[in-house]
Amino acid sequence: MNHAYLLHGTAVAGLILAAPPVAAQVVQPSANEETGAEITVTATRSEKRVEDVPQTVSVIDAKTIDDRLITDIKDLVRYEPGVAVRRAPARFTAAGAATGRDRNSGFNIRGLEGNRVLITVDGVRVPDAFSFGAQSVGRGDYVDLDLVRSVEILRGPASALYGSDGVAGAVSFITKDPQDFLRGGDQVGGGLRLGYDGSDDSWTKGFVLAGQQGDVQTMLAYTRRDGHALNNKGRNDSADTDRTTPNPQDIESDALLARIVWTPDDHSRVRATYERFGSVVKTDVLSAITKPSAAGLLAPTAVRSLHARDTAARDRGTIDYRYTGDGIVSGIRAAAFVQDSGTVQTGWEDRNTAVDRIRINAFDNRVYGGTLQLESRAATGPLTHLFAYGADYSHTRQTGVRDGTVPPAGETYPTRAFPTTDYTLFGLFVQDEIAIADGLLTLFSAIRYDHYRLDPRTDPLFTGFVPRGQSGSKWTPRIGAVAKLTEMVRLFANYGQGFKPPEPNQVNNGFANLAQAYRSIPNPDLKPETSRSVEGGIRLNGARWSLSGTAFRSHFRNFIDQQQVGGQFGNFADPATFQFVNWNRVRIEGLEARGEARLPVGVGIRAAVSYAKGTMRTNGIAGTRPLDSIEPVKLVAGLFYQPDGGPFRAEVVATHSAGKDLSDTNNTCNTATTTCFTPDGFWVFDATASLRVMERATLRVGVFNITDRRYFWWSDVRGVAATSTIRDAFSQPGRNAGASLSFSF
Repeated sequence: MNHAYLLHGTAVAGLILAAPPVAAQVVQPSANEETGAEITVTATRSEKRVEDVPQTVSVIDAKTIDDRLITDIKDLVRYEPGVAVRRAPARFTAAGAATGRDRNSGFNIRGLEGNRVLITVDGVRVPDAFSFGAQSVGRGDYVDLDLVRSVEILRGPASALYGSDGVAGAVSFITKDPQDFLRGGDQVGGGLRLGYDGSDDSWTKGFVLAGQQGDVQTMLAYTRRDGHALNNKGRNDSADTDRTTPNPQDIESDALLARIVWTPDDHSRVRATYERFGSVVKTDVLSAITKPSAAGLLAPTAVRSLHARDTAARDRGTIDYRYTGDGIVSGIRAAAFVQDSGTVQTGWEDRNTAVDRIRINAFDNRVYGGTLQLESRAATGPLTHLFAYGADYSHTRQTGVRDGTVPPAGETYPTRAFPTTDYTLFGLFVQDEIAIADGLLTLFSAIRYDHYRLDPRTDPLFTGFVPRGQSGSKWTPRIGAVAKLTEMVRLFANYGQGFKPPEPNQVNNGFANLAQAYRSIPNPDLKPETSRSVEGGIRLNGARWSLSGTAFRSHFRNFIDQQQVGGQFGNFADPATFQFVNWNRVRIEGLEARGEARLPVGVGIRAAVSYAKGTMRTNGIAGTRPLDSIEPVKLVAGLFYQPDGGPFRAEVVATHSAGKDLSDTNNTCNTATTTCFTPDGFWVFDATASLRVMERATLRVGVFNITDRRYFWWSDVRGVAATSTIRDAFSQPGRNAGASLSFSF
């Protein structure tokens, strides 16, 4: 029997028996090792050059992350128009506001954010965002970029290939492999890195050790970060609610990646991976301290101090297998995984004469699952087909606990905002990539069937309501095309649908505050959110230049939001009642363009720009309103010097964000005395440079916000009132510098 077929058949069977068949692809390299062309896997579930896929996708590799001194996901997208990350300052309270507690909350793609963007690490979904009262858990701080080989950002619906949640787009983090550190026939390789970031006074220390013995490669990578609060342009350093300088923070994180790769022949590869990320954030929340009255008096419940300790952890184990060959099944990608993640947010509040309070809020996700993807090639007359087909499965247990001392009137701790819930996703998919006339026209047709099920558990900590389960299914198609008019000119178009089932905490959210006469009730009749999106454009590519333009329009239905559906505050017989409901319909349209040109001597320019407009139609309300989460026009332009193989590179980047007009917002702050704050437009200038000081040592330096400009990102200040005296707390860091020194061996 053929050895390769015996091996891949045995491996696949083992994987399927080991765990149920990840909700995404087994990822592969982001750059072609021979041509240097950018390669994406996310766009089509197979390796394709970026210019040959029908959607817009950005690929940011490890070298770019290092050269631009990128330390987190907000840095990652600072030069990516159309993509943003919301990060508000840490100004939360013990039992009320949650401002900034979610840190880097997640990605905003073309105006949509939160759990509507699919985020994966090596194909495994990161945990959902979650908020309830003073608890707020984001999605952007579960991975350390020092361990990442590349990041792919796909714009537009991704459900036809990856199932639920990708209604706005997808972000794929791809971690490093041993082969990234082993040169030629070297048996041992690795590296050391030391970095500093002046924006938050943080230090990064990391090492990688990789080895090879026969057909087995191994790798161990570790990164430690120690930092403080992100700086801003605030000047009020008082220890009370008027404070605009950052609250003191100590932030530490540890990231570990261990991997074994077995390559028994030229056709097969098996990998076993363990990844861990953990962080601790300690905050002295001076902005929560109550100001005395004009007479110097404090109420009994006045806050004298608030200290917080927030922890987050994610542990993942994955085994994946890949086969490439020439048979009926020409490719196999299979994986099984288990992932544990959890957050605990603790606050200690010292009050004047009232009893001091402690709040402990936890949110945990445990998920296991797998994926199986097969590839086959066929020819029908003048057409050639590349079929990708398979199945995804995942099972998540989601839990949350609210605990502490001095609970609100009518409550007893511990309790839950929603019952422990098992959340199952299963999907079947098939894609046909059809090449016509030797690839002059390539069609991408795909369809996927997904089934989801929410199964709440009987829970002694959730007793106010009877939890209800929910299940449903959805077909999501996708059709795309790339036409190669010449070697330099390509036209592309894509139509796709997306969907997102209701979350466990939306279906069975239950809470009652009898003292204030308000409550939240479950809604088992929630419908999935859906999207339809079309985009098209042109790509021009020369030997040393490229230019592309994209136009898109997306429609979204059944958006889920929490609304007051009855009752009144203060009416104990009929309390104000809140419920998650299918509330809004949204339309977003826009334009994007980017280009790059370089001279033979290594000097070049690059630029990118994005524009979007979004409107929202609310059930029962006439007319439309602007969608607040749309970013203003953003332009990024840079001049760089980067000779091929040279020891020195430098880049100067100018970033412009247009001002936000009040007429382009929902103006949620509108009262008789104020409106929402809308920041002015601004220009920010950054410069980075790197020098290979020895054969295997590289020094990188950067200066950011060179002109020391006071500016605000719209994503961070949404909802801040124009008359607010603490607006400067939401400003970005002034002039700051960063540096790193890396050594490879």
